Amino acid sequence: RLTLLYSHGNAVDLGHMLPVYRELSRLLKVNVMGYDYSGYGCSTGTPTVTNTLADITAVLACLQDTYGIPAGRVVLYGQSVGSGPSCYLGAERADLAGVVLHSPLLSGVRVLKPHVRWWPAWADVYPNHTLAPKIKSPVLVMHGTEDEVIHISCGRRLLELCPNKATPLWAAGYGHQDLEMCSGYLPSLENFLAKV
Repeated sequence: RLTLLYSHGNAVDLGHMLPVYRELSRLLKVNVMGYDYSGYGCSTGTPTVTNTLADITAVLACLQDTYGIPAGRVVLYGQSVGSGPSCYLGAERADLAGVVLHSPLLSGVRVLKPHVRWWPAWADVYPNHTLAPKIKSPVLVMHGTEDEVIHISCGRRLLELCPNKATPLWAAGYGHQDLEMCSGYLPSLENFLAKV
């Protein structure tokens, strides 16, 4: 069985996500490993970009060392801000089965100021646009056309930058909070997971 290593969005924690994880596991017949970023939910520490990158790295190590799941059976799933840690680890580890980017950021600044053409790297967070070209695993991008938080242009550009892209899901009429309700959501995931 594949395992989804799920990095959730900003406004939730494991308590909110548990029902989603259970349903994804049941419907897709996969294991799901969720985690909270440092400072989220019951997790200790401070929520910083550096800590979220350490968090996802530690969770993958846990899957491998504690549960004996090889990286080649792990699919990273990054939703919204969770696309940052997922792109980071996907770019670091060529041995992963795949990466799913659900309503992903192009970068922190590019969400806030989408028309900015140049920004100093030190002043940006989650520079997914620089990481996507380094992801060797297959990548599925899913984004709602009416996303009011992260414009669909972010998802489209990330797809262009990925060297090993799967058929994307551009969910017509769906926004940031309801992409999972799209009729193409589960079939897109099923098709992707069947090929990795």
